[in-house]
Amino acid sequence: MSRSSPLRSVWLQPSETIACIAHENPGYRLFALPIIAGFAVWPTMALFTSDTDQIESGLILSTLLAFGPIAELFQVFVGAYFIRLTGIWLGGKAGIASIQTAIVWGNVPIAVLTILGIVLLIFASAYNEFSETPLTWDQSPLVTAVAWLLFAFQAVIVGWSIVIFLRGLAKVQGYSIGRATMNAAFAWLVLAVLVVLVTAVLGYGELLPWLFLAGIEDLVMSNGS
Repeated sequence: MSRSSPLRSVWLQPSETIACIAHENPGYRLFALPIIAGFAVWPTMALFTSDTDQIESGLILSTLLAFGPIAELFQVFVGAYFIRLTGIWLGGKAGIASIQTAIVWGNVPIAVLTILGIVLLIFASAYNEFSETPLTWDQSPLVTAVAWLLFAFQAVIVGWSIVIFLRGLAKVQGYSIGRATMNAAFAWLVLAVLVVLVTAVLGYGELLPWLFLAGIEDLVMSNGS
């Protein structure tokens, strides 16, 4: 890790970088990267939500409660155990610490979106301060084009984050990308089912769709208004 920064090398050499970190210092950036990445979800909603209350309920709640830092840390410290469990069934050899390393460093591209989110929030605040009407999708061809470019950029970043995670997981588990994909998908499916069951037993099942889709719903509603 001393020869080059893993924050750079993980983009193009994810397998080697994650394997090196898992071997030398699996706790490196264990908290920092997931927490930063947790604040990067749906940053463009701040630009295209027409109501301040919708921004607070949609962006903040969906980010902090559904997809935020707490959820990211939950993936690292709880999700890793499910990946370990299902990985054993598929012949995986990695321990919890190595799997956590793959999850944490798969968050590097997502953490970059935090910077974009801060820039967008500052821009939205400045625009709303000096404009009588909030930004909307169809305000002008330029705004529409910028919005689609932002979503495309996010999609690319999220996609590459998944690639980094899967390549790292495959490396530490000692099997193919295909099997790593099965490992992760099966683990998250089992975990999601357990979360839904526990939530339903506690009597909060009806809140699940709202919790996970609040931000998206506000964005869609604001575009249709």
